[in-house]
Amino acid sequence: MARSWQKSKHVTSQAWGVIKDNKYMLGFPAVSAVLAVLVFLIVGGIGLAALGVNNVADQAANDDFSTTSLIVGAVFLFIASYLATLITQIFMGGLVKCADEELQGRDSSFGAGLSAAFSRLPALAGWALIETIVGWLIRAVQGDGTSENAIVAILRAILAGLMAVAWSIISFFVLPLIMLRGKGPVEAIKESVSLIRNTWGMQVAGGVRIGGIIGLIAVLPGVLVTIAGGIVAAAGTAALGIPLATIGVVVVIVASVLISAMKAIFSVALLHYVENGAVIGPFDTDQLQSAVRVTQSA
Repeated sequence: MARSWQKSKHVTSQAWGVIKDNKYMLGFPAVSAVLAVLVFLIVGGIGLAALGVNNVADQAANDDFSTTSLIVGAVFLFIASYLATLITQIFMGGLVKCADEELQGRDSSFGAGLSAAFSRLPALAGWALIETIVGWLIRAVQGDGTSENAIVAILRAILAGLMAVAWSIISFFVLPLIMLRGKGPVEAIKESVSLIRNTWGMQVAGGVRIGGIIGLIAVLPGVLVTIAGGIVAAAGTAALGIPLATIGVVVVIVASVLISAMKAIFSVALLHYVENGAVIGPFDTDQLQSAVRVTQSA
């Protein structure tokens, strides 16, 4: 466990070094997060307006939504989710392209990365659709925990978590394959699975080892501070609780941006390694080979 932590810490440090030398890379996940939220809120607002704000409020108060409201609401929610995901994939695709250039000693820029992403827009649009559908399926498996007993809710949460981890590993190379190898989304998924299988086997037991230290020192405390702020505000001290919760949310967002950028950079280096054994950037062979934890077959 200690050795795994050290490897995660090392890889995170190396990826952070790439970002420090090319700070413009942080613009991709940061801008995409802002735009994705705005688009989601705008489309959601349009859907709410289409249903009628007062009508929705009345149905919510009585906990009795009509079939039409549920269908229209689901459609607008799916569209909002898809557009937010598409924006994210476009910007992260630009980051992948820039990371490939910088790791191989060639200069790039925010504009160059974004231009490269838009040149792959059809493939990215298809990939965003797949990502959205899978995300909805995982959430459907997880459920909201309100209509079943505690044991069923826990089992569903565990199953959804396992599905999310498996999908994150299976799809790890999809964006680099789309951006750097010109693959379509379905072809990229198949090749990503093949690369994982050929390099590490299929008995994958954990995710890619990067960003763990940021999760420990930033994401977890940020979530705890947000929860604490909410509790304080609910207890009647809003003047303290709301700023506290806001700080927690900001910390989580900043940490998530960093982790997203690091994973994108590492995915490029790892793609070169699994394709032809090439080691690029600041990473070494041991870090790349041990990037994905697997169980040992008997």
